[in-house]
Amino acid sequence: MDPRHRSTSPIPPPPPPKTSPSTPTPTHLKPPHAHHHHHHHHHHTQHHSSQQPRPSNPPTRAPITAHPTATISETALIQGPHPISIGSGTIIHPRARIYSHEGPIIIGNGCIISEKCVIGAAVPPFTPTPVPQPPSSTGISSSSTHPHDRADKKEGEGEGGRSILPTRISSNVTISPGAQILPGAHIHSSCGIEAHAVIGRRAVVGSHSRVCAGCEVAPGDVVKEWMVVWGGGSGSGSGGQRRRARVTGKVESSLNVNANSNGNGNGGLEGRVIEDARLMVLQKEREALVRLIGGRRR
Repeated sequence: MDPRHRSTSPIPPPPPPKTSPSTPTPTHLKPPHAHHHHHHHHHHTQHHSSQQPRPSNPPTRAPITAHPTATISETALIQGPHPISIGSGTIIHPRARIYSHEGPIIIGNGCIISEKCVIGAAVPPFTPTPVPQPPSSTGISSSSTHPHDRADKKEGEGEGGRSILPTRISSNVTISPGAQILPGAHIHSSCGIEAHAVIGRRAVVGSHSRVCAGCEVAPGDVVKEWMVVWGGGSGSGSGGQRRRARVTGKVESSLNVNANSNGNGNGGLEGRVIEDARLMVLQKEREALVRLIGGRRR
């Protein structure tokens, strides 16, 4: 080609490439914002926590009816669905435990419930036992063990098929540290239950009696009034224990107390005077304990 006919106009630059809608831009390649990820993680945590089992309900505090002059320590543990009655002048020490799971508890006037003693019993594991039933005419078995489904549930029977066992502690009774009074027991007035003694279920301790330290009154057993339960080593059970009557006019003839006397009953009178003096000292002890323990007056 003749150089004279060569074009001298500049060559135009190529047009910029067109961006296709399907081509990702740098904006789309950026990672998602942190707050979006955090929100998703928080939502996942909430969803996970909602699936966790809820804790069981705490034990219910028992309905208490206490005299205004009763003193109950703030650290005493009182639980159960059945009512608890506490008489005038009674003192509940710190860390004493009272359970009304198996029946109401009645504590009389002027009692001392010492530290770490247990009245009643904590909730025991219940193993239902099928009650044999005669076959019905319809052929439907009625041996259900659920307390609400049992047709043979008797009046006065508590939850879980257990009978209601009221526990009674009469007036002027002293329960020493570590002693245990099981449900259904009845302790009459002016008794002394010493440290780590155990009064079994439905046992009865007569008035003015004393159960010495570490001794056990078997379930359903009866200790007569003005008696002393003593003896028996650890682990020997109730077989090594002994009982004797306290010196009073009621038991002079059986123990031949003052056999050489003229039979005017001085020995019995002397025993009762000593018991009256003990009760007077007990009253002074209660007055001192009220100032020492503090707690709350009802």
